[in-house]
Amino acid sequence: MNIIRAISQPIMRLSTNTVHSGPQTQPAEMPAASNPLRPFYFAVHPDLFGQFPREKKVNESSLKQLNGYLESIQAGCPHLPPSLKFYIRKNHVKQDNRSPVGFKSVQFTILSKDFLTVVEEILSSCDLPTCHLEKLRSTQPAKSAATPLRHWDESVVHDFFTRPGSHRNLRRSQIKKDIRLRSWLSNNMPKIEKRLKQSQKVRETNRTLETKLCGDYGVQSVDCDCELGCFIVKSCLQSFLRLCRQHPDMTYFLKGKTIMFSNNYSGVSADGQIVLSHEDVWQHWFMLISSLPRYEALVEHIPVLEKQLSALMSHVKVRRDCNVAVVMAVSYAKWLQRLIERLQLDGTEHFFSVGNLSKYRIVLQGENSTLRLSQTGQFLVPVSCPPLQLIHFIRRKLSDSHYLLQQYDSDYRVEREEMQRCQEVLELTALRKDHNVSMPQMISCCQRLSHQYLELSPVLMGARLRVTQFYSITQDGDVCIPWNWRM
Repeated sequence: MNIIRAISQPIMRLSTNTVHSGPQTQPAEMPAASNPLRPFYFAVHPDLFGQFPREKKVNESSLKQLNGYLESIQAGCPHLPPSLKFYIRKNHVKQDNRSPVGFKSVQFTILSKDFLTVVEEILSSCDLPTCHLEKLRSTQPAKSAATPLRHWDESVVHDFFTRPGSHRNLRRSQIKKDIRLRSWLSNNMPKIEKRLKQSQKVRETNRTLETKLCGDYGVQSVDCDCELGCFIVKSCLQSFLRLCRQHPDMTYFLKGKTIMFSNNYSGVSADGQIVLSHEDVWQHWFMLISSLPRYEALVEHIPVLEKQLSALMSHVKVRRDCNVAVVMAVSYAKWLQRLIERLQLDGTEHFFSVGNLSKYRIVLQGENSTLRLSQTGQFLVPVSCPPLQLIHFIRRKLSDSHYLLQQYDSDYRVEREEMQRCQEVLELTALRKDHNVSMPQMISCCQRLSHQYLELSPVLMGARLRVTQFYSITQDGDVCIPWNWRM
């Protein structure tokens, strides 16, 4: 318990002296054509905000998004325009309570995918001069005219709908249109091939950066959240390698570790992975890695807590939630400790009356979840569940759990076989599914795809296929199709 308390205490913010004692902060890699933005970068550079950590974090995060967007424009496959907020340096500005002394806040949304137009929008929003753009614009070919947001490709707009919360609306609209796989592929293959070709260069760069990270600093492997595109992963790898070069003493803690770039938060997983959010600034990454020895003690203690909980619950198997990208060590250890304490106070003797539960599995979840039996036969247990209620629920659902577990083991084997067979006959580069696609649904989808291999193989050869609930094309060129597609 002392280990959990020690780790869960908030990490102290770096002082101003600490930040400036090392190499100067650098924003994410800038495109070569970003010289017109030089006045803007001088106005928002994070080093100007050493005494204002909140504003400094905002500028670093926004710069990462902006540079990633500019890079996607130059690659010819711009993603949806970001809404950005910056604090800019200004010598004579009327102060308010929301901005630090000598700075003012500016917020804007980029509404173009033409580079010079984007630059002009940024400079104008920040009241910076734009006269130097006329000479640059005269050297550009006529085809580089600005394209407003309303003229974006439908597949780009579909990228927006792959974000959580919009699946149902997109799925309903596609059902009403009665989209068929054959016609959808025929209409979208040029876009798919273009995006796949463009992202392939970035993937190769990412593999080179990963090899360098593992070879130079002893990192065991590099992983990333499946929702992160290859352009964002590239930016993360470049930023992390720069951090390693600036702080060589920090790299001692990286030996033998797995680095995972996340879409949500930074921390250490229950498996010991170093999880780094792509939205965090380098100081947060640095503080996390510097505190790894404390996390290692907690990660080593988690299996002890799992065994202790299993013993209290008549030897039930304690499993981690496979439907989330990563289970964080601090929160998971707290969940284990909390349920253990509840059972020790009231409930241990009742579990032994149920009998040996070694064939059954439980998964701990947050206190806001509900006690239920999953489709895979696992008991999903909120940490706030009273012991007696948990015992009665398990007793009632034992037979259902036994049946579902047997079905799960059988479906899991069949699903692996069908996915491998489908990938081979269609000659796919990659094949995966979303968490909201069940195993029976995936089995049915793969079997039907394999049966149509004569027609689909020439079209999908070399594609990266992702089975979801709707049709879309990701920024990286992944082909997303619903599991219940119709030819």
